[in-house]
Parts: sequence; C-alpha cells; structure tokens
Amino acid sequence: MKRLSSLLAATLLGATLLSGCGGGGTDAYCDTLKDTQKDFDDFEAANFSNFDEFTDRVDELADDAPDEVKDDWKVLADAFKGFVDALDKAGLKPEDLEGLSNGELPEGVDMEALTSAMEEAQALGGEEFEKATDAIVKHAKDECNIDLS
Repeated sequence: MKRLSSLLAATLLGATLLSGCGGGGTDAYCDTLKDTQKDFDDFEAANFSNFDEFTDRVDELADDAPDEVKDDWKVLADAFKGFVDALDKAGLKPEDLEGLSNGELPEGVDMEALTSAMEEAQALGGEEFEKATDAIVKHAKDECNIDLS
C-alpha cells in the first residue's frame, strides 16, 4: 500500500513542476496550465482530495493542447482514467490513498480489485507516461514560457 502512494506521489511530482509558471502565453492551453497551479500544488502536498477535479483538468488540457502535445496529454488522461476506474472497482476513492499509505483499508474494499488498481497505478510511472510528461514539460517551457527549473 505504501508503495502505491509513493509511486503515485513520485509520478505526480513531475506534474507539479508545471506550477512554476513564469509569465507567458495567453492562449487557452497556456491559460489552463496556469489555472491548474493549485491542483498541482495539492499533489505536491500529497493531497488527493481534489483528484477528480485534477483528472477533469487533465482531460481539458488534452482537449485544448496544441497538436504537438495533444497525444501526450491523452496518454496522461487515459492513465489517470484507468487508475480512477480501477480504484472505483475496488471500492476506493482517490482520497482514500492517503489512508492506504498508513495501512487503513476502508470497509468493503475488494482486495482483488485493489491489486488491479495497483497495477493501473504502475502505468502512471511507466515509460510511455514518462515520455509524455517530458514532452509536455518541454512544450510548456518553450511555448507557454513556463520555467520548469
């Protein structure tokens, strides 16, 4: 359980880099990146209470993204959706992740489905996810003037 939380937090840490917005673009995509700062800050603090809003924002970014990174955002959106769906099948909500890391298992959780959810979480740290994140980070810097360092 602790590994799931650590994996999720480490993966999402890359996304928190987008919060270092430094001026920049006025188009819908760059504006949406800027507006997402609080969501990314929540993940940096391992606060999963707004995970649904975060995944909605990732979907919005996938829709608004320029062609250069549209497929990359789709990779992220699909990975998060798969993870959320797997959590739901296990009887969990994203906000339950913090409790899981402390060994707290909510009543009625399907252990087999929880194992499946952990497998879905691995997609959040997989090579395809990482490549997509790297492309998004580079594009955000180049096109939206968001400094990731």
